[in-house]
Amino acid sequence: MNAGTHNSRLIAHIDADAFFASVEQGFNPLLRGRPVIVGGTKTQRGVVHTASYEARACGVHTGMPLAQAREICPQAVFLKGDFQHYQAASQVLQEIYLRYTPVVEFTSLDDAYLDLTGSRHLFTGPGRRRDPVALAREIQQAVEAALHIGVSIGLAGNKVVARIASGHRKPRGVVYVPPGQERAFLAPLPVDALPGVGRVAKAQLTELKIFTIGQLAAMPRLVLEELFGANGKKLWELANGIDARPVRTRILPRQISRETTFEEDTMDRVIIMATLQYLTERLASRLRHLGLQARGIGVKLRYSDFTQHQLTTTLPQATHHAGELFGEVERLVARIPRRRLRIRHVGVQARPIEWNGLQPHLFDLTPRRELLDAAVDAIRRKFGFMAILPADALELRKKYRVDKSGYILHSPALTR
Repeated sequence: MNAGTHNSRLIAHIDADAFFASVEQGFNPLLRGRPVIVGGTKTQRGVVHTASYEARACGVHTGMPLAQAREICPQAVFLKGDFQHYQAASQVLQEIYLRYTPVVEFTSLDDAYLDLTGSRHLFTGPGRRRDPVALAREIQQAVEAALHIGVSIGLAGNKVVARIASGHRKPRGVVYVPPGQERAFLAPLPVDALPGVGRVAKAQLTELKIFTIGQLAAMPRLVLEELFGANGKKLWELANGIDARPVRTRILPRQISRETTFEEDTMDRVIIMATLQYLTERLASRLRHLGLQARGIGVKLRYSDFTQHQLTTTLPQATHHAGELFGEVERLVARIPRRRLRIRHVGVQARPIEWNGLQPHLFDLTPRRELLDAAVDAIRRKFGFMAILPADALELRKKYRVDKSGYILHSPALTR
């Protein structure tokens, strides 16, 4: 296998420059050209989430305590940040990228891979005098026109080289690595520029006098396998510019909902709440499967006369934990006025949605909940969705048949 195996592909990695700060500058023209720090006000404790390039020129960087940033860049504008702004900007990025290819894989709000292989003939070619760099510049201009922010773009025959290339000439850079040039491009770069080479791996390689990707690529693959086990083979391939991973379509949906119609209209509060809890479990499972979490949750009740109540609420923090989501569902249902009518249809809806793990919270139970959810998901993958379920949802056994995939509801298409 060699680096040329996948050179027929054209993969772009697009990374928005100083995204949160750039979005703030894009929304507010008075901030453009000024140092902007997102993470908190001047008087707050905390750390820098993102710093504009004007602030970075003063030495401010992500993760720096706000107090230190204030000392070295007192003229900066300090902002708490507004997630809704950033999510709205990410949706615009998504819409722009989808103009060029349907194969878009977002890995965060501001970071995406585009597989341009099947669509580049629409934008390039001798008759149009267009090359990959010109195509990248067109995408940059579209983003600039829509959001007044800059993006850096790497273009190559695979994901790893495109990702490294996108960070090579920031901000607003475009770097194209032509077919066959992958190893030459990677060779002079420090070894920790490769994904997966962290502090421990770098220390091991430093002991072997391996400082650059080129030196790493020249090592025998078997030696790396002895040092790093199964990851050694992958590390050798990446160092040699080999990466067969496909771009998997992954875009941020505007909402995810789960709902169903009862076979017979009901006023049984136990069945209604158990159904809502079951739907919330399905919703939370889907969010985790897609690597998403919800910023808000909504509930819908439709009555036998086809009138309906629908309420939504914003969550204290984004989550994909079913217990947290259903707690809000219960509170919403309690706010809906009771009527002397049977209910025919119920549903839950997650909106807005964000990528998982964008804003870690210190000193909370998130890591424990993540481990719990991962264990639940693993059990369900092995034994079926019904292998583990909240006790209240088991009330539905009295009303519905069960198979390995879950309850067989009256309108199963709405429960997928």
